Amino acid sequence: MKRMSLVLLAACMVFGVFSGCAKKTGPVQYDLEKLAAQLKDSGAFSDFLSPVTKDIAASFYGFEDADVTEFVLYCSTGATTEEIGLFKCADEKAAAKLKENAAQRVQTQKTIYESYAPAEPPKLDDAIVTQNGLYVFYIVSADASKAQAVLNEANKQ
Repeated sequence: MKRMSLVLLAACMVFGVFSGCAKKTGPVQYDLEKLAAQLKDSGAFSDFLSPVTKDIAASFYGFEDADVTEFVLYCSTGATTEEIGLFKCADEKAAAKLKENAAQRVQTQKTIYESYAPAEPPKLDDAIVTQNGLYVFYIVSADASKAQAVLNEANKQ
């Protein structure tokens, strides 16, 4: 009996030591306003970006009001395709749908801009359309590597 207790105690200690080493992570959280400001300040954009209302964002990305709990959307003057769209969705299903819609927006924008602004479609080829949990990011910039660097830094935190 004593021997069994010692084995059980040793097993518990080993389990306790290794479980303490596990990285404890919760769901990813982003401060969308802060992230948008960092993106705007990164030097990745060549055009002036203005904030857009949720109604307009919904028309661009085809989401229902209840599907997006938080968002920041900055659009260019219209002369360029540059845009920052950062969204927090109600659930991962809504996020996946929004990501699909964002990918479709890339194609729509290419069609619109290819005939009258031939310098813009290459920016769309480098568009960042990504999902991380409940979050969806759509970023079209003059320098996608600078925008991606900001996202990479945000993912480290």
